[in-house]
Amino acid sequence: MTQSKATPAIVVRLQSQFAELPPALARVAKHVINYPAETTGLSIEALSRVTESGQASIVRLVHILGFESFRAFKLALAVQCGAARAEGEESATVDEVGRLRRDMVESLDGTGALLDRAALLQAAQAIVSSRHVNIYGGGVSAMVGDILAAKLLRAGVWAICYGDNNIGLEVIGPVSRDAVAIAISDSGATVETVRLLRAARAAGAITIAITSGRTSLVTAQADLVLLTAPIAQPPSPGFVTTIVAQIFVAQALVEAVASKTAVVPPRTPMPG
Repeated sequence: MTQSKATPAIVVRLQSQFAELPPALARVAKHVINYPAETTGLSIEALSRVTESGQASIVRLVHILGFESFRAFKLALAVQCGAARAEGEESATVDEVGRLRRDMVESLDGTGALLDRAALLQAAQAIVSSRHVNIYGGGVSAMVGDILAAKLLRAGVWAICYGDNNIGLEVIGPVSRDAVAIAISDSGATVETVRLLRAARAAGAITIAITSGRTSLVTAQADLVLLTAPIAQPPSPGFVTTIVAQIFVAQALVEAVASKTAVVPPRTPMPG
């Protein structure tokens, strides 16, 4: 049995948290990730036998996912699998524009499920309190950083994105004191970005990571983590879902900041 391209949000969350799970819970998670539709038809006893994990481990996993019971978990998964199946059946006739829309929606749905609202509000409060934000990222992430910096400026917060890593590192000491440093990296493993966030933290900045790498190098240097949905398989032309998820989190952060400063940022489209 193969997983539909339209991935249920529960599966996205399990993919993101998989590396952190103990072995018994990981075996259950792996089965759900690989066979989500089949899982909806299993009793807790049957799932326990299939995964060679105790029922207590299954209950613990569904609690981690935020469900009160195994039954509630299965109902939610069944609804999501139904939506994914319908979308998958439609994909045979959908054109390239339709596939692009589907990929973007899937990325936003997954990121919306993963984004920690408490961490988002804490990040916004830190930005409002410091009024000085330095943003680091490379490649596409640097483009998102430029957009985030511009939106924060419109919200009344001084912000700059350092597209040149050497300049960023050269001035990191003076600009990091009493500031917030935000690193944007899809994988969380970009060497230069991790290095800059580490240096900013050592210089006294409050550090924030926007990444899909839940247990990555960049999150190890972050006081707060804002997760984007990981990409199960690279879409064509390569990183559209990364951009969409990162801009979604950036916009959510700006709006949280604006709500605290009573400045409403204009919803202007991206140039180009």
